[in-house]
Amino acid sequence: MPQIEERWPVRRRVTGLALLAALLLLAAAGPGWAFASAPLWSVLTMGALAAAAAALATFVPLVGEGLRVHLGCGPCAALEGLAAIGGAWLALTSAHDGGTASLALALAGFALARRVTEPQTCPREV
Repeated sequence: MPQIEERWPVRRRVTGLALLAALLLLAAAGPGWAFASAPLWSVLTMGALAAAAAALATFVPLVGEGLRVHLGCGPCAALEGLAAIGGAWLALTSAHDGGTASLALALAGFALARRVTEPQTCPREV
């Protein structure tokens, strides 16, 4: 399991859980949870918020990188951050609409998939 520890150190896991807790509180305070009347919306919203929190947690710098934001490799690395924020925003504003919540899940899932599968560092030219 050393590969998981390298990509998801403790500070990223703690940040992801803190972001997820904050997003869930915002969702509960905003449109409110309606598990009985809108179970599909509830599941899609929780999934979108979890994916967005995990994607945003990957921007936390690794040990030894200092305080710089960890963008990863590639000129469009910020796209994943914007997609994660957009997915969370859509989930928080979907107001019990399953279609909008599914779009939020797709957007946040895209951001997480890109952050997990992209190279962690760019090849350095000598």
